Amino acid sequence: MLASKDQTKADRLRMNNPYAHLDEDGGFSALQPESHLGSGHNPYASLNNGDNSDEVWPLLDMSAQPDAVVSKPTAEAIHPSQSGHQNPYALIQQDEQPPVLIFPDMPADQQGHIALLHIEKAARQLAHSTYIERDSLWPEGVPEEPVQLLNPEKAFYLLGYAYHEVDTLGEIEPGVDVAGIIDKDRKEVFISRRYPVAVRNFTAAHELGHAIMHQQSGLHRDKPIDGSAGGQRDSIEKEADYFAACFLMPEKLVRAIFAQRFPEEVLNHEVLRDLLNRKNDKKTEKQLNTTRGLARALAGLDSINGHAVPSLAEYFKVSVEAMAIRLEQLELVPEY
Repeated sequence: MLASKDQTKADRLRMNNPYAHLDEDGGFSALQPESHLGSGHNPYASLNNGDNSDEVWPLLDMSAQPDAVVSKPTAEAIHPSQSGHQNPYALIQQDEQPPVLIFPDMPADQQGHIALLHIEKAARQLAHSTYIERDSLWPEGVPEEPVQLLNPEKAFYLLGYAYHEVDTLGEIEPGVDVAGIIDKDRKEVFISRRYPVAVRNFTAAHELGHAIMHQQSGLHRDKPIDGSAGGQRDSIEKEADYFAACFLMPEKLVRAIFAQRFPEEVLNHEVLRDLLNRKNDKKTEKQLNTTRGLARALAGLDSINGHAVPSLAEYFKVSVEAMAIRLEQLELVPEY
């Protein structure tokens, strides 16, 4: 059973872990699963190592971090009409939207490229900040599941951006609608509703990457992005893609959910074949023998023993391809 809200809050405070445990039904609970009580190891009991090594929600005082500076307006600056607003800093007396979180220029090499470790760190800091500011961002109730806090719209508020979802943004080229626009000068971002949730979510997180990492002026328009793009693309677009992947699919959380869905005893050829290719289809079998094909199958699996389950892609609100690429990046795809 899931813990009560009081039990959850008390246990999370005790453990200094805002998400505590996953129960045996896949729900988040501060009560340890009965099947693991008294055992010495629970691979998904906690999403926080407690050692500040590489956790999803680092135990960091963001106000003391040199990489990102928390800068809130004074209470007097908040307009009275914003009391209880999902972002109490959205409208202030000076008619500005000041950022709660400020990132300095990202370090880059001589070619202007940003190292992946710096991109991942920035994504972790932004995710951590949404947790720190959760009460103001979700005044009607903070989501229970950590994946729900990985919300690009809320993150944009922390950066001082106005976020808009609109019916259309016009065409970027004949037959291809614009999926997202970021205006760094006016601090506004627009996301088109014409695309599926997975595309909108990844596009918005991609724009977050631009907002934090890239010194662009004026409007920047993006095609629909679902995390699967490859080939010849500008380095800044690839960097924004990687930021989006790290923000929406943080390593620690992905590993925890993957271990819950696919424990060690499942990751062998016979079990995987029964799970992913029960009908022994030759085409499917050929695909499973490639790393990307197996990653896609694991990312998109939505039925186990005839019972519907949310796929990993659905859980993280990304495309199957984006989820597959992330599983590869984290070296979670087993040998088949």
